[in-house]
Amino acid sequence: MKRNVIAEPAVAGWYAWSYLLPPHTLAKYLKHHYRNIVESYLDEPEAHRTALKQPRFQGGPFVHEQEGSYEKVRDWYESSREEIGPLLELADAIDELEQKVLPGLTGASMESVYGTLPEPLAGRVELFYNRDNRTPDYRFIEPLLYASSYSDPGLQQVRFSTIHQDARQFALTTPVLEYTPDQVLVTVPLDSPLLDKVFAGGLEPRELDGIAAELGLDGERADTFRGFFEETPEPAAAQDAPDTIEYVGHACVFVRHQGTTFLVDPVISYSGYSHESDGRFTFDDLPERIDYVMITHNHQDHMLLETLLKIRHRVGRVVIAKSANSSLVDPDLKRILTGLRFHDVVELDDLESIDTPGGSITALPFLGEHGDIRIRTKCGWLLDLDGTRVLFAADSTNISPQLYARITATVGRVDTVFIGMESVGAPVSWLYGPLFPEKLERRIDAGRRLKGSNFEQGAAIVDTLRARSVYVYAMGQEPWLGAVMCVEYDETHPAMIDSDKLVAYVEERGGVAKRLFLHESIAVRP
Repeated sequence: MKRNVIAEPAVAGWYAWSYLLPPHTLAKYLKHHYRNIVESYLDEPEAHRTALKQPRFQGGPFVHEQEGSYEKVRDWYESSREEIGPLLELADAIDELEQKVLPGLTGASMESVYGTLPEPLAGRVELFYNRDNRTPDYRFIEPLLYASSYSDPGLQQVRFSTIHQDARQFALTTPVLEYTPDQVLVTVPLDSPLLDKVFAGGLEPRELDGIAAELGLDGERADTFRGFFEETPEPAAAQDAPDTIEYVGHACVFVRHQGTTFLVDPVISYSGYSHESDGRFTFDDLPERIDYVMITHNHQDHMLLETLLKIRHRVGRVVIAKSANSSLVDPDLKRILTGLRFHDVVELDDLESIDTPGGSITALPFLGEHGDIRIRTKCGWLLDLDGTRVLFAADSTNISPQLYARITATVGRVDTVFIGMESVGAPVSWLYGPLFPEKLERRIDAGRRLKGSNFEQGAAIVDTLRARSVYVYAMGQEPWLGAVMCVEYDETHPAMIDSDKLVAYVEERGGVAKRLFLHESIAVRP
């Protein structure tokens, strides 16, 4: 496949991210978010066009138009109503449970309630009281939802197209359709081995024709698809390269140690267009085998399906935080990944470790950045490389000043820290709002944010861990992140000021520090 061909996964017509794979979360987003976006656009397209001319509305609930968008979106919306009807019924049932059934429970036995549950949920949820014996709650029995008609692989698609520049429109609010003749949208389950064959390459012309046919392509669309491939394969990345730590962009870091490879929070740039002079790390630089993929948390800029599906055929083991809350806000991430045919997925609870050649991976507690909702699926990764210890703290917010002191007392000092410092962040409803039973008050929403540490919090983490080198990452500045992030800072933004202060703070004390951007080769410092 040509290096500048992108493959955008979609579910029910929307750019796929992890919360669109479980049936219950997909149902809620369709009813309370995506349907509202498209209906607003069809009612007042000019309002969307006007809003998107203003930077402050980027990332908001507005459709980015392409040629012929209005008619294509209108026709798609009308034709797709029937196929998403069962999911809307599931969303209605969840709303009924949360807004009518649970509020009537005040501590008495729940036994009789099961017989009154809405049919889509009957036999698929467990009810219980929290420890105050008054507040009712519930969990999904997720395997039974995945085994139901509400889980429909026929809603999954991939759109192939080429890119010629970094800039991409924000993808999460615009239907994924074939807008132009140079785009090919195919209906294919995202766990399909066909996708691995496509991304692995090395196809003979007859094999490529067979794949096009299996994807339902013929005529001009098949010709367009074949045009995404080139006859001369790109040389593979060197397999016997030296040990290295490479900052890849945003929160993605590639590590090679004694021949074992690690990739943290994969979000990787494409190549094959006019940016090679900036020296970035791209898909071309990945080895044929990635032994460990480590995901810190389940946000789309850290667990990007577009990247994960493209590298799936190279991945050995995926390591994630222990999850299985089976709630709307925290669906089972292991089940999501195994459903995508990642065969070896390991969950680690707080301070649990697994051995790796020449070291280990340990899960460290990760607080904050999730708007004070009960998200268990998050951790920082402590990677031990023959005694050199590197922490990928992601967007951990030091809201409990004693936490890192207790961590250090338990696991010892850390040599190098990678930490995100997006110290303002979006309101919690920006990501999770469609999953809430009722809309948050604006004042409360504004105070509960998806943010990382500020300077004071970050400095306390560094001091407590006694780190010699500190790298600020996950700032959303790389130019290829526009599809999933809408972050544009100047030097006066609080996040930039906070990160600059932390860099200066570490350097003044004789350490090594930098705010990372694009690509950086980092020395391993014992």
